Amino acid sequence: MIKFENIDSCPITGESDYFTYLDLGKMPLVNNLCDTKEDSLNCERFDLKVNFHKKSRLSSLSLAIDPLVLYSNYSYKSGVSQPYIEHCKDLHFWCKNYSNNWGNGNKNVLDIGGNDGTLLKTFKDIDPTLEVLNIDMSSNLTQEAIKRGIPSINAKWGVECAKKFPGKFKTITTTNCFQHTKDINDFTAGVKIALAHKGHWFLEFPYWNNSLLTKQFDQVYHEHAYYYNVHSLYMLLAKHGLQILKVNHQSIHGGTIRLVIGHIGDYSPSGEVAIKIRDDRNEDNGEPLNEQYYKNWAKNIYTHLDKCHSFVNSLKSQGKSVAGFGAAAKGCVFLNASNIDHTMINYVVDDTDLKQNKFIPGTGIPITSREELIKNPPDYLIILAHNFSDYIIKSLPNFNGKFITLLPKIKII
Repeated sequence: MIKFENIDSCPITGESDYFTYLDLGKMPLVNNLCDTKEDSLNCERFDLKVNFHKKSRLSSLSLAIDPLVLYSNYSYKSGVSQPYIEHCKDLHFWCKNYSNNWGNGNKNVLDIGGNDGTLLKTFKDIDPTLEVLNIDMSSNLTQEAIKRGIPSINAKWGVECAKKFPGKFKTITTTNCFQHTKDINDFTAGVKIALAHKGHWFLEFPYWNNSLLTKQFDQVYHEHAYYYNVHSLYMLLAKHGLQILKVNHQSIHGGTIRLVIGHIGDYSPSGEVAIKIRDDRNEDNGEPLNEQYYKNWAKNIYTHLDKCHSFVNSLKSQGKSVAGFGAAAKGCVFLNASNIDHTMINYVVDDTDLKQNKFIPGTGIPITSREELIKNPPDYLIILAHNFSDYIIKSLPNFNGKFITLLPKIKII
């Protein structure tokens, strides 16, 4: 029996004043891929609900799964994504130019949650003199990072881990993993310890206000314990003597925020930080961010899921064959939430070798390599990794069927 804990109070304020606005029912663990179709259809499922904590304006799941279950042997490899590699190149120059530290002999970089070492390898390819360290909870991925020449430690980041490196790192990066962490106070306190005087923490996370605006409900799954805006992180960081210095929008992962963070007193924040905090507190695209807004958003998601199920089902009823591309976590969420399974989709292609020959949890759908598109080409290919749809389409110039994206609306390409 998999262990989990209820999230009954806000980790920032400690208060229990919240309401539930999204309920996707019982859902499987999206990255715990299955060995057989039977295992996939009978896998364990857990409540997937999102709560809104009123004072901090933080959204969270109603429960948190044991992280050892989620991350000990992880199937997502960041190095498979060419758009992410390009993003890392941009981040290297952006960090260097912004921080102005690397030119002063301070070339030590810590990447927390660095997966298979892709970010740091990209950094090292650009500047081989960098001294880097990757810390990640997945033992299989830290071993892969080491094989790629990136020093890595398999550990949970937090205060105890950070005490081994007090004040050491002028640059700390955390990309697309902070939302995976239940104990965000321990994580943030650890950064406070490890970050050197006048150092910078470059924190990236999917921007929840953008996900609301673009209906990206598929960001919601059990690995993502929290859903952040700038206002909620401002409150969290202040508790630990840290402050936001700059806010930067990125397009990756369907809309990401990059924050530059430093010790309070080391630097002065740029002017747009206060404006962004105020906007996050008050409205989204002109609409008041109140309880009715969030609940109306969820109702629209439920309606869209019904439409997607009917749409795919209609293709099958016409005798059309349908496959998917991208066995990513968000794809698994989408398929389960819309009740699309192996009776409607023949297979899902994914470039990650760890995922191939497995089955998507809850659906009975097999995961294959691109070769299946040649052997058994479908009439329609649903791009489940919709945030990389442009790249995926360009990478399949010989596909003669039609592409489909289902978010934010149904679109045949």
